[in-house]
Amino acid sequence: MNSKLLTKILALFITVVLLALLFTQINYGDVITTLKNINSVYIVVGFILYTCSYFLRALRFHLLLNKEVSIKNLFHIECVHNMMNNLLPARTGELSYVYLLKTEQNKTTGEGLATLIIARIFDFIIITILFLALFIFIGNLTSGFILLVIIGIIFLLSMVVLLIAMLFFGDDVLLRSKKFLMYFNFKKIQLGTYITKKSEETLTCLKMYKSGKFDQHLSVILLSIGIWALSYLLFYLIAISMNLDLGVIPILFASSFAVFSTVLPIQGIGGFGTMEGGWALGFIAVGATKDVAINTGFGFHLIILMYTIFLGISGYLKIFLLRNEKNEFTH
Repeated sequence: MNSKLLTKILALFITVVLLALLFTQINYGDVITTLKNINSVYIVVGFILYTCSYFLRALRFHLLLNKEVSIKNLFHIECVHNMMNNLLPARTGELSYVYLLKTEQNKTTGEGLATLIIARIFDFIIITILFLALFIFIGNLTSGFILLVIIGIIFLLSMVVLLIAMLFFGDDVLLRSKKFLMYFNFKKIQLGTYITKKSEETLTCLKMYKSGKFDQHLSVILLSIGIWALSYLLFYLIAISMNLDLGVIPILFASSFAVFSTVLPIQGIGGFGTMEGGWALGFIAVGATKDVAINTGFGFHLIILMYTIFLGISGYLKIFLLRNEKNEFTH
């Protein structure tokens, strides 16, 4: 059994099991009622915030790519990339960014991988810092969840250290890997040649970023903060639209659990089951009832999915039209 098929089977299994467990705890009609009771103004404002976060992501990639690809083109790519990432299991949709950057903007696989790695490193660092800050200021936390949160914090801090090490010493690891492959004549194999070439491209891009100007690094950091500030504001807005009136800090802290379900490679198909589970776990921890936590978890996920698919389809259509225009011009 190949790894792709195994990933799909595992993702389907996770999705079915988690959804079955969640639906045994609630009445699905309550989810529909929750969505019907949301004021449409919240949906519109939420969509604006969500779109603005995409613009900041596109701007960040624009800077990481040394301004060689326009923000407009990167915005369309990010729309498709984020849709694929939310729909495909185990974060496999991440590769859509690398693919589109190569096919639509003639960038190398190494450039795509390097800029994606750097972006994800900063994302993970920012959400970890936010989670720690919220944990410090959280007032009431259900005692049964304190140990779970502490374990989560240890894991997150370990990941941050690992990611920072990857950013500063990843080129050394890649260089040693390349030497290892060459020592065993792995390059004689077609796959070995491909891996070596892409590693070299990624290594070059990481070096270019590290040797960049201070204002570029600062801009990337500030944009990363802005992306997650907008995201958490969106989470808060959706929560209060579903009458989750628990206070600002408890809501932001609880919604962090849903965020972690998306950044870790454990999500099922469409994120169903994992995102609702993360949201429900977080809100139960800050005092929401089980029914309310699960109902609003489904509501939150469906709203985010609606935004994602709308922007993803729009981005794909724009890329398709631009591709046709380019082909007509060349012919």
